[in-house]
Amino acid sequence: SGMTRRIMIAAALAVSLAGGAAAQSIDSTYTRIDETCTERQLPDEPGVEIRCAGHDGWSFQIAAGEHGAAIAYAHAGGAMSDFIAPPMRGLFGGFNDVVEWRLRDGAAFATIHRYIHYNPPEMLEVSGGLEEPNTLIVTTLDPHGPETACAIAHVDASALRNANLVAREAADRLAPGWDCGHPPVLFDDTNPDVGTWLARSH
Repeated sequence: SGMTRRIMIAAALAVSLAGGAAAQSIDSTYTRIDETCTERQLPDEPGVEIRCAGHDGWSFQIAAGEHGAAIAYAHAGGAMSDFIAPPMRGLFGGFNDVVEWRLRDGAAFATIHRYIHYNPPEMLEVSGGLEEPNTLIVTTLDPHGPETACAIAHVDASALRNANLVAREAADRLAPGWDCGHPPVLFDDTNPDVGTWLARSH
């Protein structure tokens, strides 16, 4: 009867809404790289080592020199991951001072960290004074995996207006179970979103 069917549809809808609510337990928290971090000068390149407490037992270390910077992660005093370097887009560069942690039910499973590529002023003149290129580096975190952390996506924030959303979607959909043997996926104007990439790659 029509009544039974309506109840079934309502029940199915309630289940899908509940599933949606369960999936909504993903959120973000932020760590600032500031004076609570320890900094030490190294005798040669990269020059500076910065260690910071992160979230949920994670810590990270940044090696920074005059040509750029790389980041590594460790969980609860465990082994430090390999250093994660940004894509090559400028002669110089450095990280933004805020790390975004993606949390599922409070546990960190990915980070998003903006890297700004600096070019000498004479190169900016050649490019017509465009803004400094910058990339959101999306990293998967797995305290029990063979690799504690690795980059899963590079989001070209100079090309994509909604780069923050793309980076979060990459974190939420690609980080769980990511194989660190794969190179990071580049999202830019030719590959603008995670759904398209997933459809193309599978």
